[in-house]
Amino acid sequence: MARCATLRSPASRVTLALIDGDIVAFRAAAAHAKTFDFGDGVIGEQNDFAGAAAAAVDTIASWARIARCKDVLVCFTGPHNFRKVILPSYKANRVKGKPPTYVHTVEAVHERFTTRVVDGLEADDLLGILATTDKYADSIILTADKDLRTVPGRHFNPIKETHPVVVSEAEGNHFWMLQSLMGDVTDGYTGIPGVGIKKAEKLLGPVGQTEAGLWRRVVEAYRAAKLTERDALTQARVARILRRCDYDKSTKEILLWHPSKAEPLTLATVCAA
Repeated sequence: MARCATLRSPASRVTLALIDGDIVAFRAAAAHAKTFDFGDGVIGEQNDFAGAAAAAVDTIASWARIARCKDVLVCFTGPHNFRKVILPSYKANRVKGKPPTYVHTVEAVHERFTTRVVDGLEADDLLGILATTDKYADSIILTADKDLRTVPGRHFNPIKETHPVVVSEAEGNHFWMLQSLMGDVTDGYTGIPGVGIKKAEKLLGPVGQTEAGLWRRVVEAYRAAKLTERDALTQARVARILRRCDYDKSTKEILLWHPSKAEPLTLATVCAA
């Protein structure tokens, strides 16, 4: 299996903040949308569109400043999602939807900052692809989403951390395979039922193994649970945040991870799902 990403030296200069726009916009929108229950089935809403937009813009500027980055690129999720082709139940449990102020908040961010949206990809995938591309060697990912720690590179959670951290390729692969074993109820994929973080760590073993070695352990765990290697592959593909080698920009194909050879998934297939 070919190596997918090469981590640049953590000592090199960081000037570009790659920011998870989904999280910023959602948090700002939710904080400025209130619902009131007056009883007898009467529900009222109070939505501060201007306040939500201002909060999102201020958060992005603040995060970039904390990370000491002069340039900002904000990523948002596109209108279709390739993971639904792999697993139709992916995020199907999110029936409540986004706050009414969300769309207006996203529009405000588009007007104020350089943004990126690619149909078929989530914001997470864009962040992962860009962060592992040589053109963006001076970048750092800013998000509160732990899933991005499956991607090698520089990371910073301005909400919980005081300093950036560097995730090696071995560490990123290890966490990705842990996610493949545990699943993520929030995102609607199960992994191996009953396997939590402690059991997953025991099944997977220490950080530092090759990708092939990690995959063997994952497959063994699935088979022991009377599941198949195909089940394991489905969960691993859903859990994997895309990196540079997982997306063909010229053809707009997602290159689905496989232990021996990636399998292309066209945008037309994604949009038809």
